[in-house]
Parts: sequence; C-alpha cells; structure tokens
Amino acid sequence: MIRKIFKYVGIGLACLVAVVLSSGLLYRKYLQHKVAEERAIRSANGIQSLEPVRIGGIDQWIEVRGQNVNNPILLFIHGGPGIAFIPLAGAFQNPWEQYFTVVQWDQRGAGKTYASNDKELLSRTMNLPQMEQDTLDVVNYLRNRFKRERIFVVGHSWGSVLGLWLAHEHPEFIYAYVGTGQVVNMQQNEEVGYHDALQQARKMHNEQAVKELESIAPYPVPIADFTKTSTVRKWEGQLLGPPPSTPEFTDGKRIVLSLVSTPEYSLADDYGFIRGMSFSLNTLFTESMKVDLDKLGSDFREPVFFFEGRHDPFCPASPVWEYQQTIKSPQKEIILFENSGHFPFFEEPQKFRDELVQRVLPLADYRRGGD
Repeated sequence: MIRKIFKYVGIGLACLVAVVLSSGLLYRKYLQHKVAEERAIRSANGIQSLEPVRIGGIDQWIEVRGQNVNNPILLFIHGGPGIAFIPLAGAFQNPWEQYFTVVQWDQRGAGKTYASNDKELLSRTMNLPQMEQDTLDVVNYLRNRFKRERIFVVGHSWGSVLGLWLAHEHPEFIYAYVGTGQVVNMQQNEEVGYHDALQQARKMHNEQAVKELESIAPYPVPIADFTKTSTVRKWEGQLLGPPPSTPEFTDGKRIVLSLVSTPEYSLADDYGFIRGMSFSLNTLFTESMKVDLDKLGSDFREPVFFFEGRHDPFCPASPVWEYQQTIKSPQKEIILFENSGHFPFFEEPQKFRDELVQRVLPLADYRRGGD
C-alpha cells in the first residue's frame, strides 16, 4: 500500500513538473510572438534578416534591421568581451532603424555564435588579432552584400577596442567612427577607476569598500589578476555611476526577460549567451588588460566621435578626453552624456539617437560626394 502511495505521488510530481515546464515554454512562445509583432519591419523597402555568415573559419551570426535598406549601414560592435547584443538591442535600437540599416553581430565566443560552434575551436582561435580580423571581415561582408563603399561603426566598451583599431587601420571603409564607453589604455582605465572608487568609498565612509580596495593595493598590477580586478569592478559599480534615477541596462530581471522573449534566440542560444560571457572573459581577460590603443598612432583619416557617459564607472570619460586631444582627424568631437554611465545609448536614448542623426549621419552624404 505504501509503495503504491509513493508511486502515485511520484507520478503526480512528474506531471506537475511537466505542466510547469510546458506552461513556461508556452509563455516564452507568447512573449517571443509579442516582441516579434512589436519589432516587425513592415515598410516596403525594409530589411529584417538573421543568418550565420562564415567569418574566420566559423559561423558567426549577423542580424540586419532597418526601415529602408538603402539607408547607410551602421555596424554596432558589442562589448564584453562576450556580451551579445542581438537579444538586447530592442531596448534602444528601434529609433535608429528609421535612419540607418543597423547591424548587430554576435562575435566569436558570444551568444548565438558561441552556441553554434565547437568550443575547443573557439578556445584555440580567440585572441585579439583574430577578433580584429573578424571585425574587418564582417565590414567587408556588409560592403559586398549591400554594395557599399563605406559604413558607419559604433563600438561599445570591448567593442570600442575593435572599432577604434578598424577606424585607424581601415579608414577607407568607414564614413565615421563612434566610440561609446571607449577604451584607450586599460592600465590607465584601471588606475583612474580604482582611484575614483577608493576616493568615493572614503568620502561615503563605506568601511567595507575601503577595506577591500586597500587590501589589493597597489593596483593595477603588472600581471593581470582576475580576483583583484573583480573587486575593483564590484565597487566601481556600486560607488560610481549615474544618478539613481537613471535606468539600469544591466538590471538582471530586464536582461532575463529580454533573453526569454527575444524571437531571435532559442533555449540553446540563451544558454550560449550566459556561457559565452564567462567563456569569452576567461579566454580574453589577460590579453584585454594589456590593450593600449595609443600604440596605433594619432593620425585618423575619417571623422572620430566619442559619445561618453559623464558617470561611466568602468571606462571613465577623463582618459578619453585626454586621448581625444592627442589625435588628428578631419573631424573629432567628444559628446558627454551628463546623466549616463557605461550605456548612454540606453540611459539617454533620445539624445544618443539625436546625436547620431544630426551629427554623424550627414557625413554619409558628404563622403559620397567625395567618393
């Protein structure tokens, strides 16, 4: 009799789990359908495509969206490394699609690209020179596919390392470059961020922050130390940054909702998004901490813009301001977003869109005239 009770209880629990899982999957399908309808491109000349492209010996996923395929192309190079933006771009990108054909690319080791490829192959081939070559290959793919001489490039955080390299080394392919959360010299970034976080901790009498930050001094260290850098990042995020009223791009609930509701991602891709972040960071951490884009040289042959959050806790605006003073370019500007941190395109979306449209977009017509 007891065995029968356990048997039926087990069957009941299994059925309950199945019902919960089925309900979750059905709700996911509902959310994906809702987002697909809200973001659908319905204009006659619009484009909405998502496909793997063979780049650097692996399949890399590229999404192209815009209300008019004849608009200038804008490639957004995401940060991280490993934080894929295909599932996150709906939070800020839609207004851009009126003026640009916008391209999101899940880089080697990120998102759908991580999920679609052999992990051992990714591990062997993930390094800065390969990522730079991938970036160039993506640009040439877009130029050939859409028959364009030039495109616009926006590089964010880690993506700004690839973007600024591209702007310096291949200006013939770019109307203009826009860096946001721009990285120039990682050691300088670390020095400024650590100093600012410790100073703020002392000012706020946050004894725990002071204790942890002082315990890792001197910082930064010549050989990259993930544990120490993680401590700095934690307190930078908590002590620095934009005003509390500013919307938070990295809010965990919002990111999870974006992941489960994006129609471009499967469950395997969701897993790839999460695993790809840690995989990419672990693979590229040491190399990324050595980045020094001053070594590229100071001469740029196309317009260069920096859209920087005044309160960026991770890529402070002051080193970017200093760097901008040293470079030579046909046009160079730094635009500060007074209420933003590391994600001004999300934190002040209207201003970011307006700056792109009013300050950057007209350069496509100017450069066409000079081709």
